[in-house]
Amino acid sequence: MAAVEALITYGNIPTSSLKDESNPSTPDILVQSLTTSATREMKDYRNADGNVFGIELRNPIITFAFDGYITSKTATLANATPGARVLTLANFPTETFGFLPGDGTMIYTDPVRTESNEEIAKTTFTVTQYPFVVS
Repeated sequence: MAAVEALITYGNIPTSSLKDESNPSTPDILVQSLTTSATREMKDYRNADGNVFGIELRNPIITFAFDGYITSKTATLANATPGARVLTLANFPTETFGFLPGDGTMIYTDPVRTESNEEIAKTTFTVTQYPFVVS
């Protein structure tokens, strides 16, 4: 008799490309969701009539907003200080919105940890890449 399967699916369901963060073999964060956004500051120039005649788009950044479960409260992404530099992200392996993983500097910000007696600790945090900041 066959063993019970953990998951049974029917139909053509696309698979998720999310990866757990830190070391994939022993992850610090079990990623449940990720929102990726890219932006630039926009400066427009207007003539005397108030009409835009030129636009500059500068300071490109990409931001990764994570939500997940913490497997180790002392691990890097689960316990880093806001402003810490992040060297790599498992969820940023290739070009995304024109940004490349190895460019510039990535900074860890906005960490929040939520704990309860009902489930393991959860976290949310963001990592922002500044592609022209080199150290």
